[in-house]
Amino acid sequence: MSGHSGAHLHTPERDVGTMALYSVGDIAVIVMDNGENRINATFVDQFNTLLDDVESNSLCKGLITTGKGRFYGNGLDLVWLNQISKEQAEDFFLKFSKLLIRLLLFPIPSLAAVNGHAFAGGAVLAIAHDLRVQRQDKGWLCFNEVFLNRHFINFHYPLMRSKIGSGRAYTDAIVMGKRYTGPEALDSGLVHAATPMSLLLLESIQLLKSFNGKSGYPRESLHLMKSDVYRDVINQYEQDLSDNHIIEKTEKIRKKAKL
Repeated sequence: MSGHSGAHLHTPERDVGTMALYSVGDIAVIVMDNGENRINATFVDQFNTLLDDVESNSLCKGLITTGKGRFYGNGLDLVWLNQISKEQAEDFFLKFSKLLIRLLLFPIPSLAAVNGHAFAGGAVLAIAHDLRVQRQDKGWLCFNEVFLNRHFINFHYPLMRSKIGSGRAYTDAIVMGKRYTGPEALDSGLVHAATPMSLLLLESIQLLKSFNGKSGYPRESLHLMKSDVYRDVINQYEQDLSDNHIIEKTEKIRKKAKL
């Protein structure tokens, strides 16, 4: 695969639609290659299928997700969302929410290598990873819902606070919808490194390995630690399910997308 020099992706272990799974030693790399990588039901299904492969590989010690071209992810597929039924939309939002929790608690260290723009749902997807490395010369990381007259699902707020903190960076990113370049995101603590595109994959692998050490993390221990640390997120997610908040939010998002 071109565009990620410094570390090379050769033949994928598996192609699923517009996504592919590669291995670089004991690090799994999921590449999303569908233009803007808009999030819809097919996106969620393909992503989950490749996560299943990663999780079933007992030798895997880390997961990197990245895009190809100008976008890591440009949010929800609003055109598709307005073409499907109310029931299909509700099923999608439930599945996407479950995917975010799965990533948050994934038993292997995860890293989003943000190769280009990551807006709205694409930014939320990136923030659900343990670590983030952003391209420094092009692309914005942005939670721009406020400009679109859309608000987040309740559990997204503790999710983002758990990664960004509750101070100035949270206000700038979530309330004000600031667009962050790689260096700005690094200065604000949203990402762990900013790097030239030519080194994005290499530095992402090196960052993961710097945490892993020689033997990597015991999976059960890492999963349980995440479950403890992100207990507020999990509790709110479960409350959202119990209150049918995600279902109710679905139709509001669809109506605003039509405006």
